[in-house]
Amino acid sequence: MWTPTHFPAAMRSLNPSTRAKAIEIANRLLEQGALDKQRIVALSVDEARRLARLVQPEPITKGWQPHV
Repeated sequence: MWTPTHFPAAMRSLNPSTRAKAIEIANRLLEQGALDKQRIVALSVDEARRLARLVQPEPITKGWQPHV
């Protein structure tokens, strides 16, 4: 099992919240035992990045006006 202080090197470049999600995903996959660790790390990093992009708010552009 991986933790916020003990995780694969491939997760080192992730920001802390994305890394936490990757660790959570990786630990769930580890528990299932169907994949090797290298594949688990790759899948968890990809999925955590995908989820992080989904929750990122869209940037406010110059001249943007709220809908009223």
